[in-house]
Amino acid sequence: MYTRTCSLILTIFLLSRAITACAQSAPYTFGFIPASVNETDVLFPISKQWHLDGQVDVQLVTQGSYDYQNPWGYAQRLVFRPWVAYSGFKNLKLWLGYAHNKKYEIKSAGNYETVEQRLIVMGSLAQALPKGSLFEQVRFETKFFKDRNGVPQTVPRIRARVGVNHFLRQHKEHTIFKSPNLSYYTEIMLKFPSRDYAEDRFDIFRQSVYYSASVTPKLHFLAGIIAQMQLRTNGTQFDIYYGPVFSFRYSIAPKERETFDNVDGGGD
Repeated sequence: MYTRTCSLILTIFLLSRAITACAQSAPYTFGFIPASVNETDVLFPISKQWHLDGQVDVQLVTQGSYDYQNPWGYAQRLVFRPWVAYSGFKNLKLWLGYAHNKKYEIKSAGNYETVEQRLIVMGSLAQALPKGSLFEQVRFETKFFKDRNGVPQTVPRIRARVGVNHFLRQHKEHTIFKSPNLSYYTEIMLKFPSRDYAEDRFDIFRQSVYYSASVTPKLHFLAGIIAQMQLRTNGTQFDIYYGPVFSFRYSIAPKERETFDNVDGGGD
C-alpha cells in the first residue's frame, strides 16, 4: 500500500512538472483570475445495514476577470450535487453522484451561459498516519452541456487526487474549534472530448491547502486557499484561478473529526 501511494504521488508530481515545463516552452498565453468557492454540504444516513449514506452539496463559485481583481465580482456557477456513498469496505468509500451546474455569462473573462449536467462515480481510499491520514481519490465523470455555439457536447473526464491531513493538537479542552486539521491536496484532471470541440486531453491541475475543524459534533467548517491551472478549449491559453475556499458541512449523525477529503472546490 505504501509503495502504491508513493508511486501515485510521484506520478502526479512528475506530471505537474511536465505540464509546467510544457507551458513554459510552448507559445501559450496566461490569464490570472481571482476566484472564490463557497460550499454547504448536508450529510445524512440512509441505511446502516447496507452502509449507505447520502449527501447534498450546494456550491457557489464567484470570480473576477483578467483585469478585475475581485474574487467575488461575478457569479461563475451555482451547483446542486446529490450523492449516495457506500462505506462497506475497510478504508475505501464509493460514491455515486449527479451535479447540476448553472454557469453564468462573464464577457470580460470569456465565459458563456450554459447548463451543465454531470454523472459521477468516485472512489476514495484513506490510510491512517501516526498524527493524520493520507488519502487518494479517483473520480470518473461525464459532462453534458451545450457549447457557446449551441452544439450539444458530451465530455468524459477522469480526476486523480492525493492529499494529506495533519491532525493538529488541541491545547485547550474548552475551545470553540475542536478536532482541528491542516490539509492539502494535489489534483489533476484529464478530459476526453470530441476532436472538433477540443484537441487537448489536459484539463486542470489544482492544488489546495486548508484548515478545518468542528464547531459542534454535527457542524464542521473549512477555510483555505486554492490555485489551479486550466487549459481552455482553444488549446493555447491557460487560465490561472486563485483565491479563498470556504465550506460548511452539517452531519445528521455526529462525527468526531471531518477532514473534507472529498470537497469539490475550484473555478471550472
